[in-house]
Amino acid sequence: MPINFINTDCSPLVIDNDYEIINKDLLANYVGELLLGHHHHVYRIINSLSTNFPVHPNDSIEQIIQKITSASIPKRDGWLFQMISWIVLAENNKGEKYYSNYPHFAPAQHGIDGLAIVLDNEDNLSRIIITEDKCTTSPRGKITQQVFPEFLDFEDGKKNNALVSIISSLIGHIDAGNILEGIQNDIFDNDYRNYRISITREESHNDIAGRKRLFKNYENYVSGDNSSRRTGATVYLEDMRVWMEDFSTKVIAFLESKKSTDV
Repeated sequence: MPINFINTDCSPLVIDNDYEIINKDLLANYVGELLLGHHHHVYRIINSLSTNFPVHPNDSIEQIIQKITSASIPKRDGWLFQMISWIVLAENNKGEKYYSNYPHFAPAQHGIDGLAIVLDNEDNLSRIIITEDKCTTSPRGKITQQVFPEFLDFEDGKKNNALVSIISSLIGHIDAGNILEGIQNDIFDNDYRNYRISITREESHNDIAGRKRLFKNYENYVSGDNSSRRTGATVYLEDMRVWMEDFSTKVIAFLESKKSTDV
């Protein structure tokens, strides 16, 4: 896999499932496939299963490339980072009964950044993972101004209809809907809700003290005496915008390579 998990324990405040990117080219290939809609195929690869990718028409591939190149830099980076975050979360839950919402179809698309559920071996609800993805040069400000208020809305039940709708679409077809019916009341129980702040951190946040500053006051928005419901997924990218510019070039090069030469 193109990532390596580090996992920094800042209990009782947060567990940061932080990671480093060890193969940028391979990650760009996976992100390119996600942009084409191949989340099922990428998930199979993550779980060491064989897969056959469909052949896309050249104009369909070109439309994705145009979305990347025409977006503003922050929106472009945010979109590509959301794909990275999706891959990281899937890898982090590899081997479990894990069902994830698909990433956004376009830059700056509104809606929940990421949502997944995990079932136990008896098909009971283990946890609902609610994630906010932020590719930013100001991570602390993003967390306090955007992420914490969003999480508080979930805790206060203001997003329950969205949770029910998305979870129903994720597992409603399994076992003729019996699994969904078995867990549907648990969706409203906050104890099952796990929150994940997926964000690009600054160098000043690389040590334990810095990480605690980054996530300060998390417990005021997501309650609990320990960090079981409060997680992070941070990555440090030196010169983040430069890194993302190079990464977007690699993604585009991969997408170009997917075009057919037959005319």
